[in-house]
Amino acid sequence: MKTYFLCTLGCKVNSYESEALGVELSSRGYGRAKQSVDADIVIVNTCSVTSRADQKSRQHISSIRKGNCHCILIVMGCYSQTHGQKCIDLGADIVVGAAKRSKILSYIDQFEATREKILDVSKSLRHEKYEELGAIAYCENARAYLKIQDGCDNFCSYCYIPTLRGNSRSREPRDVVNEAIHLVDSGYKEIVITGIHIGGYGKDLGDGSFRLPDLLESILDKCPDLFRLRISSIEESEIDDAFLDLLKNHPNIADHLHIPLQSGSAKVLKDMKRHYDTEAFLEKTKRIREVRPDIALTTDVIVGYPTETEEDFQQSYEFCKAVGFSQIHVFPFSSRPGTYASTLKDLAPEIKKERVARLLGLSKELFDAYQKRFEGQQFEVLIEDQDKVSKKWRGHTSNYLTIELDETNLTHGDIVLAPYKIQ
Repeated sequence: MKTYFLCTLGCKVNSYESEALGVELSSRGYGRAKQSVDADIVIVNTCSVTSRADQKSRQHISSIRKGNCHCILIVMGCYSQTHGQKCIDLGADIVVGAAKRSKILSYIDQFEATREKILDVSKSLRHEKYEELGAIAYCENARAYLKIQDGCDNFCSYCYIPTLRGNSRSREPRDVVNEAIHLVDSGYKEIVITGIHIGGYGKDLGDGSFRLPDLLESILDKCPDLFRLRISSIEESEIDDAFLDLLKNHPNIADHLHIPLQSGSAKVLKDMKRHYDTEAFLEKTKRIREVRPDIALTTDVIVGYPTETEEDFQQSYEFCKAVGFSQIHVFPFSSRPGTYASTLKDLAPEIKKERVARLLGLSKELFDAYQKRFEGQQFEVLIEDQDKVSKKWRGHTSNYLTIELDETNLTHGDIVLAPYKIQ
């Protein structure tokens, strides 16, 4: 039996797309190898969100080729979108970018027949349609990721994703709902809605009136037995009255929202070309908490944007404290070629490092305070995995707190009532 191996870097969207190809290969009779050195086909799904991600993509391509000179090495994703020839030079046999992944199986047949390398990367993805890879989700035991959208139209000054991933394009509602039904029927208890910019869902469909809240309502209506629906990330400006009504009326929507902030300085937000200001952001979080008082609000913050002064950073720090996020994901600014921010003078690495440390310290303080609010309270926990060493079972609450249990008679997908204990 021929085998395949999937190597996925970056986000859950990449994981979803890799797994979809894995299912297609399995349907052709391929087995799944446990390591790349044993596989006949290796697919590397690359990331390019930072310069470090670029480096990791190159390293994986090179090391996989050195470790397995006989496999058909396929490279796809964001890094190969702009560095296709480099991927060939590193040893790839078949290279596509962030599109044309549906052609990979036919390209495997072509390569096996000719042994000639294939490089097929679109020059631009700004006018693409959603590429359907089949009814398949990326699953983690009891939780499944459901992709509904690809691409982005925001063009923030620091971000290259709109170029790498192309225009915002939505998956047909029928396909999304059918996949959700299939997942629930298959026993998955939690579905995580994912995409590159899911708040933009629907604006390219028909007259643009069927948006994200409508899609979520359809999923919940057709999947009455779904225990939990989680939303991966959504912009503040896209949390409208319809979305707030969903939170109010559907308790099985997870009590957790990830809302990217990027900076708490009004000046830096404007420089970043973000589509909101701090005043609107703070007001929106207050409205969310009116509907869901105990909700976990997490965020992303970029530290060390080229125009960020010490005063700007301090404003950002204080703003995060004022919002009261439960956790902050902190990233030092990484200059991406082709963006406006890459034309600006970068801050010294030591300045970024010091500011990252300070904001991570605040994140810990905020998370500690959030945890203490719930210590000893009973929660419904979805059991997801078991620690290989301690043998304890782990799961998450609706508001994404981790609970560990000593019980031995549990398994993936169980739902149990348990008290929260600070780890």
